[in-house]
Order: sequence, then structure tokens, then C-alpha cells
Amino acid sequence: DNPDLRDRGFIYWRLLSTDPEAAKLVVLGDKPVIEDDTFRLEPNLLNVLIGQIATLSSIYHKPPESFVVRARGHPGDAGGIGDVADDGEEEEEEYEDENDVQGGSGAGGGNAGAVDLLDMGGMGIADNQPAESGGGGGLEDVFSGGGANEYEPQARMAKVCTADKSGGIDINAGFRQVNGKITMELEFQNISCAMPVNSLAIQLNKNSFGLSPASQQISLNPPITQGGSGRSSVELVNTPAMLAPVPAGQPATPQVQIAIKNMSTGNVFYFAVNFNLEALFAPDGALDRTAFIEAWKGIDDRKELYGTVSDLPSSSTDIEGVQRKFKANNVFFIARRPVPNSEGQEVVYFSMRTVTGMEFLAELTFKQGVNACKICLKTESSAYGVLAKVALENLLRN
Repeated sequence: DNPDLRDRGFIYWRLLSTDPEAAKLVVLGDKPVIEDDTFRLEPNLLNVLIGQIATLSSIYHKPPESFVVRARGHPGDAGGIGDVADDGEEEEEEYEDENDVQGGSGAGGGNAGAVDLLDMGGMGIADNQPAESGGGGGLEDVFSGGGANEYEPQARMAKVCTADKSGGIDINAGFRQVNGKITMELEFQNISCAMPVNSLAIQLNKNSFGLSPASQQISLNPPITQGGSGRSSVELVNTPAMLAPVPAGQPATPQVQIAIKNMSTGNVFYFAVNFNLEALFAPDGALDRTAFIEAWKGIDDRKELYGTVSDLPSSSTDIEGVQRKFKANNVFFIARRPVPNSEGQEVVYFSMRTVTGMEFLAELTFKQGVNACKICLKTESSAYGVLAKVALENLLRN
């Protein structure tokens, strides 16, 4: 009469009747070793958890301060945009573990070099213009005191190629948006290449963002001699033909596969680097309050994504500072309000839109004196929701 046992028996019967050999492999196959991790916890943390028996701390093996309360207000609360976060339900508190799905690091060169991703044997660069340099772009406002560039978008650089896999050259790469242009920042260090590096060609494989270089040529002036280093910025453009389809029901991969050819030596080397979605946010992603509310209500609650960011720097616990940091990365402030019946808590709403037209809505919950933040994100572009949430988490951490 146990439905669980009945269902298991039915599945086992189906397996036996369909393929006895497959059933044999399942039953007799290696089973994962069950390990006891009780004594892997630090003694101090274990003492804290013992005092938190029957709470989330003891379940997730996390101290209580790593959880942030998110309280939803009633639609009628004064001065708020609370009706977008609640459809008349009773006030509830939700907790989220800080270890949500995170985006992978940018390092991907180790295995990518073994696969010929792109055919660059016949690549020519005679007709291409040099990629734009990453130098300064204009006169600074001498009266701003540096505030205008306080939160200038920075590329999160990661080593993607080591000298033994790229003809004696170490390469770091990262992405950012500068003056409305998406760029890939590249850092080169000539470890053991005897010939100075002065001209490279670059090509991207199809990717989840439809990115391709505006120019395939990278000119390095002065050339990088052995023991030297240099930088370059490659402008990227959105090209529909370069968009790799995302399998249904799966999240989009942040990985961008790249090939670079040293035009002096003829060496071609391959690597992969993770793209950070904030570099794709458009400067026209701001919504007015009414449009935000309608958009929020129009997205099914089942499409909400949650995350908790802990150990925030001081610049990310001040809401005004977060607004400035987000605005510099095309994440636009909509409204803020205190959480009813929760002293010291505030929720802040933001909107963002990619240059490809994907829209994301975010609700951030802060608590005074706590260096953590709870994120709730809504989007119809479900395949890219995790990447947008990770983008906000990374902006808060930096």
C-alpha cells in the first residue's frame, strides 16, 4: 500500500521487461560511498551549530548570520512598491543559503587547446582595421573629484592560456562595457617566444551571446619582446549569425571559445573564457515605475530566482553606493522602501536590459548592520536568468 514502494517496483518491472541487461547493470553497478562528514566541520562552527539545533543553521551547516530574511509586504503598504512583490499573500519570510549556483571562473584554456574549435589556417587580416586600443577616451571632469569614474566597469581578468600551450605567451582575458561598447580586454606576457609579438588575429566560435570581433586584427605597438608584456582591447559586436542556440530547458553557458593566431610565428592557440552578462547590459534598460510593476506582475512567480550574497564590502552595504555602482554597469534603480514590521530592512528594485533585448527585474533586500544581501530576480528569458543573477552578485562583491 506504500505508494513510494509501488512506484519503485513499477519502474524496476519496466526496466526488467524492457532490458534485463540494463537492469543488471543498475542493480550490480558500483554504488557511491556514503561518507560521514560530521567531523569535517571546524570546532568553533560545530559549537555554534549545536546551539542552533532545529534551525536552518543546523540543516545547512552555516552560521545564522549567513542567512538574510526577506519579508514581503502587503499591497497596501504606504510609500512602497510592495504590490509587485506580493499578490495578497500573508507576509512570509524566506531564507536562502548563500551557496547558490555561481558562474564558473574564467579559466578555460587548459582543455580547450586540445580541440580545433576554429579553422584559422587561411585567416587573412589585410582588409581588417586594428582593434581599438584600451587607452583613455576623453577629458575627465576636473570638478567631479573622481566620482564619475568611481565605479567604472572593470573586466574580471582570468588566465586563459599558459606559455606552454600558446607558443610561449601567457594570456589573461576578461570582458567589460566601455562607453556603450562591449570589449574583451587581453593581457599578454611574452615568456619564451623569441620573436617579438606585434600582430595577432582573433576569432570567436558561436556563443550564447552572439558575440564576434569587430576586427580580427590585434596590433601591439610597441611589439612585446621576450620578458615583456602588453595589453589590447578588442571591440565585440552582436552578430545574429554567431548566436549559438540554447537547448530547451537548459541554462545558457557563459563560456566563449576563442582562437588566436600569432601572425609572426603562425602558431594558433585556443582557449575559453566565461562572459559576464553585465557587459551586455544596455544603457536604455531603465523602466518607469508603472512599467516595472506591470512587468513584474506579468512574470510567473515560478520564474523567480533567489540568491544570497554574504561578506559584502562596505560599498555594497550602503544602498546609495549600490545604486551608483549598478548605474555605472547599466543596472537602473526603480524604487526603494522599508520592509513592514521588519526594523532596519529595506528592499530596492532595479531593472536591466541586454543589447539583445532580454529584460531582467531584480529585488534586493538589505538589513542594517548585516553585510549580506538577498536577491530575487525575475525574467522571461529563463535560460539567461542564472547569468543575470550571477552578474548582480559579482557587482555586489566588487
